[in-house]
Amino acid sequence: MNDTQLDEILNTWTAPQPPPSLRETVRAGFAAAQERKTFPNVRVHWKTALASMARKCLLAAAILGVLGFLLIATQASPTIPVPYTVDSEFLRYAEDGSSKIEMFSTSYELNGAEILRSRSIPDRPFGTAIGRALDATLPLWSRLMARFTVDAGKLERLRRAARQSVGAITGCDASCLVLEHHFLARAAASSDTACIGGAIVGSETILNYPTVGVQLRWGRNGRTTWWTAPDLGCFALRITTEEKQPDGTYRLVSEKRALRVNMNP
Repeated sequence: MNDTQLDEILNTWTAPQPPPSLRETVRAGFAAAQERKTFPNVRVHWKTALASMARKCLLAAAILGVLGFLLIATQASPTIPVPYTVDSEFLRYAEDGSSKIEMFSTSYELNGAEILRSRSIPDRPFGTAIGRALDATLPLWSRLMARFTVDAGKLERLRRAARQSVGAITGCDASCLVLEHHFLARAAASSDTACIGGAIVGSETILNYPTVGVQLRWGRNGRTTWWTAPDLGCFALRITTEEKQPDGTYRLVSEKRALRVNMNP
């Protein structure tokens, strides 16, 4: 009903005249209804604008982080000869056995530790940029903080412990922005094959390199198996993580798998 139709009804009505405020009340009611209909759209537009601004800010931070790292690395880092690099993929397994690739990486071994050279997150260019920025800045931040929080004696003990262990990149967090590193104790000097201490579960040739599989307990209800290659400085060419099920069997949860070994001239 529009205002004209309402006026016609009021003009022919024989009941007592309505108060003058009736028309304004009706109009205010229509205006309020229209306001309620359009207000959620305004909120949606604000949310979209804020999300766009946040993405732009994060992208700018990622770019600045990468540029800052390149500048520092060029000026301060010594040239380290790298005899080889390894391209790897990281997979996550669902309960039905299906898998999804979470990350690709290129890395190498140095003094018993796996050192990342580059990585990417499939179908997520923005996440890749953020992850690379974090990879660049977090180690620098850790070294900077260590100068103020770790005394020389403790630092030397940490270095000795590192030389007695084998480190590897085992995966990434839920968003795959932050890498997960783990270190395992080296095998006893009397061991001729295994790189790390633990129960040997087999041997396997991966990408033409002999490896030895060592299995260890992982958390409360899990286990992990590292397949390390002595010819590559004990680099872990394969790492699996399994979770114990109620029936006593184990389900594969995640896997790191080497795709290619690139020998540098």
